[in-house]
Amino acid sequence: MIFVKSAKIIALGFVFLPFAGCAIGTGLLYASLLKSLSYAPDMEDSLFGYSTLAFAFIETFALLLFGVAGFIYSL
Repeated sequence: MIFVKSAKIIALGFVFLPFAGCAIGTGLLYASLLKSLSYAPDMEDSLFGYSTLAFAFIETFALLLFGVAGFIYSL
């Protein structure tokens, strides 16, 4: 039984590893937004809309990781 619990903990560690990628992706996204706004300030509305959509995709992946973690924990 202890082996099952240890396997779950290791699996949860691997599931939460991509959160670092989500954090890096969010940082790169908003860094690119600031850089593109400095080049084309007149396109602020459309650039912000695109970056908001990209942020939603990144955070959807992060929330999906919580679902996978919950599924692993319930096994």
